[in-house]
Amino acid sequence: MATLNKTQPKKIVYLIVIVTIICAGCFYYIQYFFNNGYLPSPFIYDKSNTFMDLFNPMYWALENGRYTDWGSVYPPLNFVILKFINFVFAGEWSGDPELMRDNSPWVIVGFCLIYLAIPAFMLKTRHWCEFSNAEKVPVYLAIILSTPMLFALERGNLVVFCPLLLTIVLSRIGFSRCVSIALLINLKPYFVLLMFYYVVRKNWKALATCIALSGLFFAIPGLALDNHFLVFLKNIFNFSQDEGIFSLREVMSFPSSISAFSYVLKSQDGAMFASNFLNADKIAFVISIIEIIKWSALTTSLAVLITRPRVMRDAEIFTLLIVIITNLGVWVGGYTLIYYIAIIPVLINLRASWLYIVLLVIMAMPLDIVPLAGDFIGKQYSYLSGLQVDVQWTLGPGSVIRPVINIIFLMLLSFDFMARRCKRPSDNLRLLAVSSG
Repeated sequence: MATLNKTQPKKIVYLIVIVTIICAGCFYYIQYFFNNGYLPSPFIYDKSNTFMDLFNPMYWALENGRYTDWGSVYPPLNFVILKFINFVFAGEWSGDPELMRDNSPWVIVGFCLIYLAIPAFMLKTRHWCEFSNAEKVPVYLAIILSTPMLFALERGNLVVFCPLLLTIVLSRIGFSRCVSIALLINLKPYFVLLMFYYVVRKNWKALATCIALSGLFFAIPGLALDNHFLVFLKNIFNFSQDEGIFSLREVMSFPSSISAFSYVLKSQDGAMFASNFLNADKIAFVISIIEIIKWSALTTSLAVLITRPRVMRDAEIFTLLIVIITNLGVWVGGYTLIYYIAIIPVLINLRASWLYIVLLVIMAMPLDIVPLAGDFIGKQYSYLSGLQVDVQWTLGPGSVIRPVINIIFLMLLSFDFMARRCKRPSDNLRLLAVSSG
């Protein structure tokens, strides 16, 4: 284990190398923008849609039809946060979401400040105490300039708040952990899987507390905002069942799950492209294999959590659950990879820490610089440049590599915990202490 707050020269060198690679990718994105007037892949192919994950729900934060007309899958807490952001940064409410974006520059500035502040707050927590201040500087730069974080920034998604809450979940016990999980669930409902921790620990009192808090954080904003807030439950179910809700370019822009491959192959366009190499039966077989691999990995991971919780620390259980979430399917979104920022302090204390960190660095790197395929999709309005531009959509290696590495990451973690026999006596005492929290 690293010495607390003591700078290690070798670690500094590694961090500088990582930051240099990530900065080079960020420089490429900037240079491409100035040369072409829009951001390249993996950023969203609709260049007029920048920051609209922020302004679309912000517009509906004051509209009563958010669940009935718009069919929102955002829990009510999201709209409360968006109203607060708009109020603090003096945003515009009139017109449609695009007009609101055009007339609310300080909201965009405010969101960018939040984006920069969240990692800084994370690095100040005791969860990161094994990193010295000198080491935290390159870590901070690597975080804010990494491709997953920049992807979330370009979308303007509230997912940027989640790593800070996950840091609290990983480093605290008791009521504060329950509150953080409840808030996460009311930001992104798939975080309900984190409550599985209380099941494997058989901590029924804390589980009941977490469920109650989740219900309160859902009901109180819901009642304050919208009489139809319970329609959210129907919307979220329909969203998870609708296999045609995403475009193929959207799915493949920044996937975290190998389900992106089967999603594409199930579509008419994807199957037509694959037919150049495989017949229909083989395409169906490939789809089945992809899903079998994913569900086998997920099932194995859950089995490890059920059968091996005594050899795992609390933070390790949550780490495995976080990695499970990112692999669930295309509907969780590729920006879920930013959650891995919170688990870095956990990974560096595992037996194969160097391997896990390398995998995370690869997923954070600008892997899409060299395109595998491309297609001219016509002239578009680019919000960032304010110009009509000719957009060349490309499919980069990152769209293939990241999901594959992510499922490998999940399997390696699962096998690591599965193979663990027993811990040192001091670790067992510490594990017993945190388990009772």
